[in-house]
Amino acid sequence: MAQSTIKSIIKLVKFRLSASVAGSAIFGYIISCKWNGNGFLSSNFDWTVMWGVFLGGMLLTFGSNGLNQVIEKENDAKMNRTSDRPVATGAMSPKFALIVSWLMALLGIIILQVFTTFAATFAGILSFFIYVFLYTPLKQNTPLSVMVGAIPGALPPLIGYLAFTGKLDYPGTLLFLVQFFWQFAHFWAIAWILHDDYQKVGYWMLPTKSGRSKSSASQILIYTVILILSSMMPVYFVYKNIDMQNGIGQFALVISLGIMLLFFAYKLYQNLDVKSAKRLMFASLIYNPLIYLTYIIF
Repeated sequence: MAQSTIKSIIKLVKFRLSASVAGSAIFGYIISCKWNGNGFLSSNFDWTVMWGVFLGGMLLTFGSNGLNQVIEKENDAKMNRTSDRPVATGAMSPKFALIVSWLMALLGIIILQVFTTFAATFAGILSFFIYVFLYTPLKQNTPLSVMVGAIPGALPPLIGYLAFTGKLDYPGTLLFLVQFFWQFAHFWAIAWILHDDYQKVGYWMLPTKSGRSKSSASQILIYTVILILSSMMPVYFVYKNIDMQNGIGQFALVISLGIMLLFFAYKLYQNLDVKSAKRLMFASLIYNPLIYLTYIIF
């Protein structure tokens, strides 16, 4: 009984996805240390703060995912990709899921407040409320829901950044923009793959209500270009204001990654098929961590 409950909780909170989200917050913390300290893993780097960012961010994400499944339990039961979620199947009662989700979210907020900064904690709370109470209900009404959802999706790296600085500044905003625009290529590719499943419950996840169309593909292509330009902005800032060394290498890598992603976005625009969307999705999964590693290592 206890083992099945644990398995249900792991499904409820989307453990692997939540861990990856919290991992992006760690990237934000390390980047902030480099940009605002004295180089890679500066003397101001604090392992306690880093683990506070990771655990607090992960628990808050656990809570968001759990509440999302409670709200969407009826729709989840109708879609292939979500029909095995514990609340949708009845393996977990909505009441129990609510209690677990709120406890995890509150614990995450407490950890962020104790081990990081007020600014990081506030960003975490903002992310939680936008995801649960704005993005979730908007999914059935407008394709703009993805843009609203991109805000909490872009906040984890900024939460990590704010855990070091304690205040929002220009480079922190650039980091937010990179994560914000990355989500369109990534999640619209997923929406392309799962469009038929989403339509079973009236979710409008592609950029236009025309569905898998040239219009939707063109917007994916445009936002991919915006992402590439956004990813170049931190390179310019860092090597203009902080460190001129290795700037060419970082710029070349950012451009190379951008060309790779743009190629797959163009292939989707050209072919308008699920196969191309899957390739774009995987390319975006490669692009995201490599961009952050580029900012950290060079």
